[in-house]
Amino acid sequence: MASKRDYYEVLGLSREASETEIKKAYRRLAREHHPDANPGDHGAEERFKELTEAYEVLSSPEARRAYDTYGHQVPRAGAGTAGPGGDPFGGFQDIFEAFFGDQMGESPFGSFFGGSGGRAPARGGDAEVDVELTLKEAALETEREIKVQIIKECSVCDGVGGTQTRQCGTCGGAGAVRMVRNSFLGQMVSTQACATCGGRGRVIEVVCENCRGGGRVSEVQTRSIRIPAGIEDGMSIRVPGAGHAGARGASSGDLYVRVKVEEDLELMRDGDDLIHRMRINFVEAALGAQAEVPTLEGTSTVRVEPGTQPGTTVVLRGEGMPRLRRRGRGDLKVVVDVMVPTRITGEQRELLERFEAASGEETYKNGGGESFFDRLRSVFR
Repeated sequence: MASKRDYYEVLGLSREASETEIKKAYRRLAREHHPDANPGDHGAEERFKELTEAYEVLSSPEARRAYDTYGHQVPRAGAGTAGPGGDPFGGFQDIFEAFFGDQMGESPFGSFFGGSGGRAPARGGDAEVDVELTLKEAALETEREIKVQIIKECSVCDGVGGTQTRQCGTCGGAGAVRMVRNSFLGQMVSTQACATCGGRGRVIEVVCENCRGGGRVSEVQTRSIRIPAGIEDGMSIRVPGAGHAGARGASSGDLYVRVKVEEDLELMRDGDDLIHRMRINFVEAALGAQAEVPTLEGTSTVRVEPGTQPGTTVVLRGEGMPRLRRRGRGDLKVVVDVMVPTRITGEQRELLERFEAASGEETYKNGGGESFFDRLRSVFR
């Protein structure tokens, strides 16, 4: 079997990389090597699994410290060297303890892989996946199929780790034993994980080949996610229990679907409102005109009044984004941008000069009294 690559090498990082650098590297590489982005490339799934495994370890401070100290052979508390009489699960145990850790708190039931300590079965880790939407898709409630790499309970052995097991004779299948200690306060009774079966209640006689005794396997799952109308860029949708499987029957982690809303070329988002920059020439601004502006559903006609000034805003009520988990919609604010000619002919120059000669102070009087910046500032909330 080929040896595992160094996790830092997998993500293209140095050992001094920060948590932010680790997350950025994983997101970039995961998008690049995701099976959906590489149809027909049979190696993409393996590369994606390797990236996910590296990220799960390096993104956890406890797992990263253990990996930096021991590499891929993270030792198990109270365990000896694998081999005759040693740990029957080998290196597979190491990676899952690195994924989910034993740091989840004390409990009478021991760790997933045995040992005499009193640690609770570790809750599964959270999984993350990105989904991209256009602005118009974000305005509608929609269903999207996503693929996510998770650790799940082995279907061959039902998470036990073995295809043949027998009831543990030490604990009678309870998975825990009572310990009585004498102290100056009298007898102290405690419950600890059974050292013989590791808290499982059963002793494995034949190790499952599918999960190599770990009880969990890595798999790419396809899920249908409902995305609510009005969701904003950077928001996450939490799917409880859809993350990595927990150890020995512990609860699974959650799945977080991060939403990225692409920028629209014509409609800029400002909360629930949309802003469109409508360009008209200076003659249309002076004489008035009608123009078509884009909306989420198509187009709408906007009337530009004679004498419209640059920065003037025409508000189309209810034409903005749906309000997330609330009734109603925001507005579409159409900001007028008056274009001034940059190239004119001699004849055009003569006409403009004649117009200027015939103009007086009243021609340019601004009845509103607001400056251009005042008008522009009022557009944004």
